[in-house]
Amino acid sequence: MKKHLVRNLKDAFAYIADCNLATVSHMACLKSKSKREFKRQIGIAQTMCDWMKRFDVDPTGTRAEEIEDSVHEWAKQYEE
Repeated sequence: MKKHLVRNLKDAFAYIADCNLATVSHMACLKSKSKREFKRQIGIAQTMCDWMKRFDVDPTGTRAEEIEDSVHEWAKQYEE
């Protein structure tokens, strides 16, 4: 989702979730990373994805659209 497309609170939540998932995917690619911070970011992203489902926030156009259940499992595709 693009920032200029945010029109309401649900769009804003989807945008922030997408930004957090971008951080998770970036961190997953790093060979040297803080495992604690990586786990923290995954936890935040998981909570956001769970809340998107609970509060009926449309994930279309965000990285959350790709996540079936687990952010941790999703992030593995970016690890080398």
